[in-house]
Amino acid sequence: MTVATLRPRERRLLIIGGIAAAVVLGYMYVVEPLVARHERVRTLIASRENLLTRQQRLVARRERFVQERKALQAELTQRRARLLPGDKPPLAASELQKLVKATAEDTGVEIRSERILPTTERGGYAEVPVEVTLSGPIRSIVSFLYRLEGVPVQVSVQDLKLRVASIGAPREILATLALTGYIATGSPGEPRPSGPGRTPGA
Repeated sequence: MTVATLRPRERRLLIIGGIAAAVVLGYMYVVEPLVARHERVRTLIASRENLLTRQQRLVARRERFVQERKALQAELTQRRARLLPGDKPPLAASELQKLVKATAEDTGVEIRSERILPTTERGGYAEVPVEVTLSGPIRSIVSFLYRLEGVPVQVSVQDLKLRVASIGAPREILATLALTGYIATGSPGEPRPSGPGRTPGA
């Protein structure tokens, strides 16, 4: 039986069946793969956008961390710039004594006695304390303490005791001070400061 011998109704059914088969096959082999591919591409784009967002956040955090690290390094450099000269406590204590003597001379205060106190380690720094007894008028003692705050290195007053030098001279004061300077003990490989520096808490 050929197409020519088919009745018109049978030919229409045959044509309709062929069209339906073509539609089904086209959907199965063309439309479905395209839809699946489009879904995969959309999912991939979404995941790449999420990844890009995370990377942008990481970059922003990295820039902030870099800025914070630079600020911390600058602060550390500033602090180390005010440490006592020398990397050994005896040398640092000697430098602190020289500083105290120079400040006393400038303010008209007499040093009656001085002694080096035991050094204390403070996690990367060492406290180098000295005790001095000064004699002079009240104004001179006050001027000495004021000038001590402006010296190039950080000096902390840990203890201060005042008493009258004698009953006959009530304006003459004896002041005993425990003064502390600082040096960096540091971590292995860290450079030692060669000039004045600063205490960790300054």
